[in-house]
Amino acid sequence: MKRRTLVAGLGAALIARPAPASPDAPRALRLYNPNTDERFVDVYHSGEHYLATARRRLDWFLRDHHVDQWTHMDPAVLDLLWRLQQRYLAVHQRRVTINVHSAFRTEQTNRRLLSEGAAQNSYHKTGKAVDVTVQGLGIHFLAGRVREIGAGGIGIYWRHRFVHMDTGPRRFWYRRI
Repeated sequence: MKRRTLVAGLGAALIARPAPASPDAPRALRLYNPNTDERFVDVYHSGEHYLATARRRLDWFLRDHHVDQWTHMDPAVLDLLWRLQQRYLAVHQRRVTINVHSAFRTEQTNRRLLSEGAAQNSYHKTGKAVDVTVQGLGIHFLAGRVREIGAGGIGIYWRHRFVHMDTGPRRFWYRRI
């Protein structure tokens, strides 16, 4: 009897989850940068194409805040962030704001961060990576969700308590630094 109750409960939970957003629906992001206290809450993709004005604002939002330099971020990174939000909504049935701790980095900033675990040939330098947290989610749980959405590189940074995700080849690492 308990097993049937459990299975029925799981079935109800699956039915109650919102359907994933259609790939041709507008895509919006809810982002917060704790380093600059800036937010981006807007549609960046119409469902048919990326919106140029929103892309420019995102490129600035995801800049190297140490030197206020930006690059054109890889659109696939933006879509990873969107899929992460959609995955969280499907699992927890509520909207989420993703905290972006680092995105684009200049060579100078990346060099300075080598002692903190940054890679010499970091995808951050080409606008193809972001380091994120989501309030209320542990980094191991978050890394699992990042894996589910199809990120290339996934790194857990234990001391700084964030998860790295990028659009490079599939790989995984864990740093205590």
